[in-house]
Amino acid sequence: MPQDRLYILVAKILSKDATPEEIAHFQLLISENQEWKEQFRNLEELWGTEPKDAGISDSAEDAYLQHIIKLKLVSPDFAELANGNVSTESENFQLYPTKIPWYQRAQSIAAVLILLLVSVFSYQFYNHKKTNDSISLSQFNVIKVSLGSKTKVQLPDGSKVWVNSDSRLSYPETFKGLTREIYLEGEAYFDVVKDPKHPFIVHTSGIDIRVLGTAFNVKAYKAEPTIEATLVHGLIEVTKTEHPNESKILLRPHEKLIFDKFAKSESVVKQFSASSIKQTANYQLPNPAIIISPLAKNIADSAIKETSWIYNRLTFEDERFEDLVIKIERWFNVHVTITNEKIRSYRSTGAFENETIDEALKELQYLVPFNYQINGREVTINKN
Repeated sequence: MPQDRLYILVAKILSKDATPEEIAHFQLLISENQEWKEQFRNLEELWGTEPKDAGISDSAEDAYLQHIIKLKLVSPDFAELANGNVSTESENFQLYPTKIPWYQRAQSIAAVLILLLVSVFSYQFYNHKKTNDSISLSQFNVIKVSLGSKTKVQLPDGSKVWVNSDSRLSYPETFKGLTREIYLEGEAYFDVVKDPKHPFIVHTSGIDIRVLGTAFNVKAYKAEPTIEATLVHGLIEVTKTEHPNESKILLRPHEKLIFDKFAKSESVVKQFSASSIKQTANYQLPNPAIIISPLAKNIADSAIKETSWIYNRLTFEDERFEDLVIKIERWFNVHVTITNEKIRSYRSTGAFENETIDEALKELQYLVPFNYQINGREVTINKN
């Protein structure tokens, strides 16, 4: 996010004008930045300090302007800098400017907030560090899962989430408002508690998924060109993050949606049979932004390729070897180097369950001709 937009977001939060979605997004942005947390705490305390002058309005906006006066006492050039003009004259500075709507003042407030941050840091307005790592807004829990690991989380509403390797899940300590919103980077399987009055929304980097109560899998790794949503039970509604007002896509049980982050086309292709899937795989159709394809309906949930990982099975079906290697790296927490280009294009089908990396590679050798060396967590694959 550009810094000017971030400062506008801070200004809206401090003035109580931010929406729940903006607050949640802000929490996610600062969840891993201790410096930003500390600076926000200082700004929040500065904002809430009671003015000494009697008879002045207690509104958030007026209190904000009073603090500009206070900072002027610390830095004489502060008010002039805020107006983009360095001057020694300040008799025209108005404590109560003409009242205009928030949306017309947002950029100005953001500009002054930048100077607030600089002033707080440079002059050490608060020169002591606080050990408490919380802020007054609703806390977000951030679950990080390292390579080679998985974890299960129960959300405040009772919904259960299985989080896969190399993934991050962010959710509030309590769900407030009309929706239950979380953020995902990576892969997770959701079993959502039904609550029609409070829809459950999963935000990813490219699509948002809205549900009432259902079971589904989302795969949204930042480094991968596609995002996948696989519905097992229930009904979900998918929208593009950057185009929320476009037509919504409904996904039904045993359907899979693939969103191409870099597709130039805006088309949506729905496949109805194995032949149409093969046709798309052979690039006989235009490159669509979204593909919806059916899953087999007569198999157990544990046997579905997209969700088998929650049953400790790494399943792959007609998968290119270079794509399978990415899954192997996450599953076994290793780094794999392929030295032969021809090996990358080989396709294979199978599953791993309790194998070690050495056992898994030996099994793959029955499907793909290659040799390998293991040195710690480094694996090198070369031509047979």
